[in-house]
Amino acid sequence: MALSDASVIVPAGGYIFTAAPDEPKPTAITDPLNPGAKWTNIGHTSLDDLPEFGRDGDDPEVKGSWQNAKLRTTTPSVTYSVGLKSIQADAETYRLYFGAGAEAVQADGSFRIPANPIPQTRALLIILVDGKRFLPLWHPKVSLLGSDAVGMSGDDFVSFPIKGTFLGSSLIGNAIGEWASLTTTP
Repeated sequence: MALSDASVIVPAGGYIFTAAPDEPKPTAITDPLNPGAKWTNIGHTSLDDLPEFGRDGDDPEVKGSWQNAKLRTTTPSVTYSVGLKSIQADAETYRLYFGAGAEAVQADGSFRIPANPIPQTRALLIILVDGKRFLPLWHPKVSLLGSDAVGMSGDDFVSFPIKGTFLGSSLIGNAIGEWASLTTTP
């Protein structure tokens, strides 16, 4: 692989959007703040704890035969995910964190926390921004739910940790997403 200075990115900023599950990938994004009408910005997320992509599952195992001790490797089962911390205390954050639908928002604006959370399935678009360059990371079907305790500190924002587990989507042959090439704003 050749060195490519144009292929490195420092995610100094970014935006996270959700849409209905299996929402197609936005085409020709020219503004990282506006990927299209069907995408909703989830708001402020932690600068100290940027989104973190995870991998959970087995490692490949070497299998051998009597004649060849290293004949082949197994194909492990792997689950991919993303962890993010919303710092915006609003209904959308509460829905994702507590696992509740639109019915949880009460007439007076309060939010009713369900006794039995239900992961919220959405399409997810994370756009990493480095100056005038940005990198769209699209996942058409993601199961989102709070993943840890709400964080509080006397000198920082309240944070709501949310984990998104990437699910296979028939929209793209049961794959879990597509990551674009770096794009430059005009």
